[in-house]
Amino acid sequence: MNPALPLEDAFAGPFQLESLDGPDPIEKRQERWRRELSDTIYGPLPPAPAELKVEASPLNGSLAERIEITMRSANGARILIVDAALWRPESCVDAPLIAGLGFAGPLGILAGPDFPLDARARVHCRPELGIEDGRLHDVLRGTESHRWPVAMLTARGYAVMVSCYGSWAPDDPGEILRRGARPFVDLDTGAISLWAWAIQRLLDAAERLGGLDMGQVAVAGHSRLGKAALWAAANDTRISAVLANNSGCAGAAPAGHAVGETLSQMESAFPHWIRPQGPATSLDQHHLIACTAPRKVYVASAEQDLWADPAGTYLALVAASEVWPEACPWPGIETMWAGERQTCHTALGHHLRPGGHELLPYDWQRFLEFLGART
Repeated sequence: MNPALPLEDAFAGPFQLESLDGPDPIEKRQERWRRELSDTIYGPLPPAPAELKVEASPLNGSLAERIEITMRSANGARILIVDAALWRPESCVDAPLIAGLGFAGPLGILAGPDFPLDARARVHCRPELGIEDGRLHDVLRGTESHRWPVAMLTARGYAVMVSCYGSWAPDDPGEILRRGARPFVDLDTGAISLWAWAIQRLLDAAERLGGLDMGQVAVAGHSRLGKAALWAAANDTRISAVLANNSGCAGAAPAGHAVGETLSQMESAFPHWIRPQGPATSLDQHHLIACTAPRKVYVASAEQDLWADPAGTYLALVAASEVWPEACPWPGIETMWAGERQTCHTALGHHLRPGGHELLPYDWQRFLEFLGART
């Protein structure tokens, strides 16, 4: 495969990522990295709610179930109710689960009218669809089915659970203070931490529903939701594998590589995503990736998505791999860019796709190859 872009357009040249080696056991180093990433970038991850209940109901004309998740705070004064959808494979009992957040949630996957609109959700605007108010509208129905190809995933034996990210924490710097998880948990933290917390609550709901193999749980996310998926996996050992697609700055792309978005640019455009820039940190995104070891991490990039720094993302994964117990030989950046586009080890994988910033069935096919075929 010939690259559409020369490497020099995507690679700023050699740069140094701090070694992850140290005298302490890896678990202690990971604890320190999580604490520092929380203090300097993401903000704290909220604790689980005092009470969480789920109610499942079938959706007309669909194999999906509507999952209503009701959470209550410790003092009983605050209640948060969020919808999700669950698809189960027809011929598999105790199916492994793939879970995550979507930009329009289940209604972005389901073309029919049966999944309810969440009037409280606030999502990123879609001016190309005539959506300027950040709300969910009927025009969004079915527009993101390519990002969550549930027929493909269930045919391979996986159950799939998806919820709308903006129902948990509004993607708006003002609304996030008034709606969703932030006032519910009563904690000053960033949206990425709140979305990671939401992924954890999806796993809580899945545990209560039953009929799923909670020993094989993968979480997935694209773009800002890839950042949240990585942060959730770093903090929750129930997650056995994570797919971070085009996750960029504060995801898998290192700040030390001078290509793409910077933390200061991200904070200026989306001040609610992370905590205000506090003390400087020597950590970079390979520390975030390494927090999930020895569990599985798969990082995917797109060749022309330079804002998300595909070359730096690959090198951060390579740098993080030193903390996994298996030896992980990786092709050099020049070899990878020139044509060796997918590399998979037992616990770590990567691919570089042609094209731009998107999550496509192609990416899922590569991720499924990494997880292992199921029928």
